[in-house]
Amino acid sequence: MPKLRKRRDVPSQRKRKKVQSTDLHNDHSYSMPNEDIVQLCLKEEVEVRGERIDPDFTLYTAEPLEDIECTSLTYQEEVAIDMIEETECVTSSYTDPFDKLKQDVVQSGCISSPYVLDTTSDSIKIMLLYPSAERISVKLNVMINRDFFAKVFVHRIQLSQDHDLWIGLPRVFDSVKHIQTLLMKLQSYSVCTGNFEADLMAFIPVGTPVESAEGSASSQGFREGDFEAVKGTISYSSTVRSMNCLLLVQGNRCSPCTQLRRVLISRKHRREEKERKSKENIPNYLHSTIGHTKMSRTELITKIHQQKDRITTLQSEIDKTQRKFQREVSSKGVTLDFSQTLEMQDTMAACTTEIMKAFPDANSYQRLFWSEQQKSMNVKSLKGMRWHPMILRWCLYLRHKSSAAYEALRDSGFITLPSSRTLFDYSHYTKSDNGFLPDVVKELKNEASKRDMYSTVDPWKNYVGLLFDEIKVKSDLVYDKHSGELIGYCNLDKVGNQIMNFERSMKDTSSTETDADIAKYMLVLMVRGVATDLKFPLAGFATLSITADYLYPIIWKAIRILETGFAQLKVLFLTCDGASANRKFFNIHGQVNEFIHYTTNPYADDERKLYFISDVPHLVKTTRNCFSNSYSHKNTRKMWKDGKDISWMHLLKLFEDHCELSLYSPCPKLTRSHLDMTTYGCMKVNIAAQVLSSTVANALEMMYGDNVTETVNFIRIMNKFFDCLNVRNLYEGRNKRNPDLDPYTTVNDERLQWLRVDFIKYFDSWEQSVMQRAGNFSRKQRKGMQLSHQTLTGFKISVFSIVDCVKFLLESGAKFVLTHHFNQDPLEQHFGHYRHRVGDNNNPTVNDVRHMMTSMRAVGAQALAPKRGNVSNQRDRNFVIDNTSLPKRRTY
Repeated sequence: MPKLRKRRDVPSQRKRKKVQSTDLHNDHSYSMPNEDIVQLCLKEEVEVRGERIDPDFTLYTAEPLEDIECTSLTYQEEVAIDMIEETECVTSSYTDPFDKLKQDVVQSGCISSPYVLDTTSDSIKIMLLYPSAERISVKLNVMINRDFFAKVFVHRIQLSQDHDLWIGLPRVFDSVKHIQTLLMKLQSYSVCTGNFEADLMAFIPVGTPVESAEGSASSQGFREGDFEAVKGTISYSSTVRSMNCLLLVQGNRCSPCTQLRRVLISRKHRREEKERKSKENIPNYLHSTIGHTKMSRTELITKIHQQKDRITTLQSEIDKTQRKFQREVSSKGVTLDFSQTLEMQDTMAACTTEIMKAFPDANSYQRLFWSEQQKSMNVKSLKGMRWHPMILRWCLYLRHKSSAAYEALRDSGFITLPSSRTLFDYSHYTKSDNGFLPDVVKELKNEASKRDMYSTVDPWKNYVGLLFDEIKVKSDLVYDKHSGELIGYCNLDKVGNQIMNFERSMKDTSSTETDADIAKYMLVLMVRGVATDLKFPLAGFATLSITADYLYPIIWKAIRILETGFAQLKVLFLTCDGASANRKFFNIHGQVNEFIHYTTNPYADDERKLYFISDVPHLVKTTRNCFSNSYSHKNTRKMWKDGKDISWMHLLKLFEDHCELSLYSPCPKLTRSHLDMTTYGCMKVNIAAQVLSSTVANALEMMYGDNVTETVNFIRIMNKFFDCLNVRNLYEGRNKRNPDLDPYTTVNDERLQWLRVDFIKYFDSWEQSVMQRAGNFSRKQRKGMQLSHQTLTGFKISVFSIVDCVKFLLESGAKFVLTHHFNQDPLEQHFGHYRHRVGDNNNPTVNDVRHMMTSMRAVGAQALAPKRGNVSNQRDRNFVIDNTSLPKRRTY
C-alpha cells in the first residue's frame, strides 16, 4: 500500500492562481462554510506519492463547527483518517512487477528440460541437475531476485560477473524473453572438470586447500565435494580446482586449472620419486660422517648423485628468490635520473655541517662513513674510487660473514661499497698456507709498529704472549686449482713431518714417506700484546691429534721467529688450556714429578724467563664441572671439606625454593640452564662465572645458614680468584664497586699476596682435611672429595706465573697491568669466526681455516666476536680509525 506522506509547516510548492487584490472592507471570505475551509486546507497540506487527493468529498461531523481556531487539530485528524481509507481503496488494484514476471514464467511454460523451476522459492530459481539415479545433484542454478539481477551458481559457487557468459546479455532480466536468452546461452557452456584423476587427489582431502609454497598463507586451489558430476563419457565424484577456476568453459578445462594441473603432476612425480628412494633404502650420504676413503665406488657415485640433486634444488630456490627480488625491484624500485642524482649530491653537501655537529670526534665511524659516501657520489666512476682502509676492513668483515648479503647490500643502491673484486686483492695479499710465512711476519711487525710497541721510551710495550689451541675441522680433502695440491693432509712443519713419517714407518713397514693422514684438527698460534690490543694469528698447522712431541718444535720455532727474527718482539708467557698434551709440554722443560711453571728463554738477550699459564676461564669451567658432578649429574664426586659437604644440590635447592617460582629472586641471573648442564652450557664461560659468584654465595648463606658453610666459602674463593685474574679495563672496579677488578699498579698489591699464599693454602688445607678424614675410604674416593688434580695443578701454574708476570711488568716501568691479557679469549673468539663462516659452519675444512686466517689478518680489530661464542663479546671496545694502507695482492 502506498505510504501517506503528510507535510507539516511546509509551504506548498504547487502553482497558485493569481488572485486579484480586494478591499479588506469588501472581503467576506470569513463567512465561508466550514466544509470549504477544510477542503482548501487539504489542497495545501495533503499529498500521496506526488498525486493530489481529490478533495471533493463530503465530511460528516457530529456537530457544526463553532470555532475554527480551537477545533482545527481535531478536524485535521479526522481528515487524515478518511484520506488513508480512501487511498487504500484506490491502490488495492496495484500488482508487483516481480510477482507478475514470476507468474508469467510459470504460466508460459518456457522453462523446459533440462531445466527445472523451483516454484517454492521466493525468487525465480531455475536449476540444472546431473543425471543421477541415486540422489539429486545440482549442476548449476540461476537465481533472479526482486531487483531483476541474475546470479549463476555452479557447484554452489557463484559465477563471477566478469565471466564471458555475461557478454551480450541484458543487465536486468525483467522479461521472459531475457530469461530464455540466458538459459540458451548457458547450454553452450559446460562445467570445468578441474583435475579429477585419483592419483592427483591422493593426498588432498575434501575441502583442503592446495598451498602455494611452504610456509605461504595463500593457496593455489582446493578439492571440492562429491557432486556426481557427468560430462559426456567422463564422470567423477570429486575434483581439484584452482582458486581462480572459471567454472563454466566451452571445453574440458579452464586455463587456471590447467596451470594447477602442472603443479599437481610435478608434486606427484616428486612423491613417487621419494617413495621409490625409500623402497630402495638408499642411505643419505649428504650428512654422513663416513670418510671417502672408507666408501666403495658405488657409494661414492651415489653420494655424487645426491649432492647433484641437492645442488639443483638449492639453485632452483636461489633462482626463484632472485626472480622474486627482481620483480619487487622492477615494480617498487625507484631509479634516480641525472637531475635527482644532482639533488642527492646537493643534499649530502648541505647535510655535511649537521654531520660534523652530530659527530664532532674525528675518530668516529659515522663521520668516516658519511665522508666516504659523499666522496663516492662525486667521482665520475667507481673504478677511480680510493677507499679508506677502515672501510675496506669493514667490508671485508661483512663479506666474510655473508657474501650474498654483501652483494645484496651493494646492489640495493642504498649505499656505495667496494666491489668483491676489489676486496679479493686485499683478502689474498699473501699465499694462504700452513706454517710460518715471511709475509705474515712482516704484517705482524706493521701491526706492532702501529701500536708503538717498538718505543724506546716505554720498552714494556714490546712484551707479548703466545696463545695456542686446536680447533676441530672436517676430515676432507680440497683440490687447490692454483697450486695443484690436495689440501687437508697433516702438516706440522719440517721437524714435525719428519717425526710423523718416522712414527708411521715404525708402525707399518709397508708405508712410504709419501703416505699421509687426513687432518682432524687445526693448531693455531696467536700473538697477543700484554700492554696493547695486538691480537694477530701467526700460523696454523693441520694435525691428526697434537702431542707434546709435535708441539715442542713448533712453539720454540715461533718464539725464535718473534725474538730474533724480523718481528723483534719479546715473548713473556705461553697460554693454553689444560689438555694433557699441553701439560706434558710444560713438564718437558723440567724434571720428572717436578712442579714447573716457567723456563729460561734461550732466545732472550737478558736471559728472561718464559712463563707457562693455564687459561683461567678454562679453569673456572673445569671447576664448575667438578662442582656440578658433586652429588649430582654424573655423581662422580662427593666433595667434602672440614666435616661438611660441598654439594651441587645446595644450588639446586636454592633455585627451586627461592628463585624459580618466587616473585623476588635473590639470584636474578641464576636460571635453569645454569643448573641443568648440557654440552653447550659446559662450554660457556659466563654461565660458569655466574654460578661461582658472590651473589649465589650470599643467597645460600642467607637462606640456609651454617648447613652450607663450606659450599659458600668455596664459591667465594672461586669468585675472588676469577675477579683478580680477569681485570679487563681501568674503570670496571670503580663502576662495579669491586676492588678485586681494579688494575694492578704496584708490586705490593694485596691481591697478589692473596693469590700466591691464601688461595693456594685453601686447596692445600682441603687436601689435608680429606686425607685425614676418618673412615675406610679408598684413594680414589678421597680424590673424589676434592677438585681434579688437573684443575689443582692448573691453579698453581696460572697463579704463580701471572703473579710473577705482573710484578715483572710493573718493575719494567708499566703504569698498570690488566690480567685479562693473560688468557686466551682472543683465540676463542678467532675460532668463532671460523665456525660462523657464511652461517653456522661448526666444522670448517683446513682450506677454510687457511683462507680465514689470511682474511682475518686483513680485517684486524674490525671483526666482532660472535654473540653466541664461548666467550662473551666486549661491549666497551674503543674503536680507533686506522689510516695506514692495507697490504694488497700484487698483479703482474
